[in-house]
Amino acid sequence: MTTIQQLLTTAEEEVMLKLWELKKAAIVELIPLYSSPRPAYNTVSTFIRILEKKGVVGHEKKGRGFIYFPLITKEEYRKYLLERLLINYYKNETRAINSEINQMKKLDQLL
Repeated sequence: MTTIQQLLTTAEEEVMLKLWELKKAAIVELIPLYSSPRPAYNTVSTFIRILEKKGVVGHEKKGRGFIYFPLITKEEYRKYLLERLLINYYKNETRAINSEINQMKKLDQLL
């Protein structure tokens, strides 16, 4: 299991969501999963390299290219995000976050 060291940017999360969906993919397989306007090949490639440096994506050689795969699960990253949210914004008070979630549910019911 890889330890998550830092938050991902929104663009990096987008790549990870696509990799989690496909399990393994070449860059050309990721691009069609984006809505229009789709990012350029080099843009996605740059994000993949950043994710590799962060230790959350790995690769294997296939022919002249590479196949990329997540080194962390979506659940591991979700847990990491929730822990950061709880510590940084709720001072580790689970009651406070539960209260806010319940308020949001009530608001959804009203809408």
